[in-house]
Amino acid sequence: MSDLKLNENQLKISGRCNILSGLTLGKNYDLTLGDVECRKCEEIPTDDGEVDKIYTLRLSNLSDVSIISENEIIKSKQKRSQSQALRWKIEQRREEIGSELDKEAFYVREMSRIINNY
Repeated sequence: MSDLKLNENQLKISGRCNILSGLTLGKNYDLTLGDVECRKCEEIPTDDGEVDKIYTLRLSNLSDVSIISENEIIKSKQKRSQSQALRWKIEQRREEIGSELDKEAFYVREMSRIINNY
């Protein structure tokens, strides 16, 4: 499909996160998102012979979400176990140093180093 002409780039958001209070049905909100991982990119052919690329961002309990209305900001409630916090720190470190290893290989290497030093 990649030789088809790109028609549109589209965004899809999926997943769940905990929020600190409820929302009002029918009300419009603005969102800011942090720590949301791009999990998928699909190429969908259109009827005119082009292709739409649909990128999926995945929310999780590690995501930083702010839901903004005219008079309040509702934040997400981040739930991290110790192991999730360590994985997140290792992923941050990978980005800081610009490692050429993929996420999982870097994580395994760092966990092995931590275990061996322990």
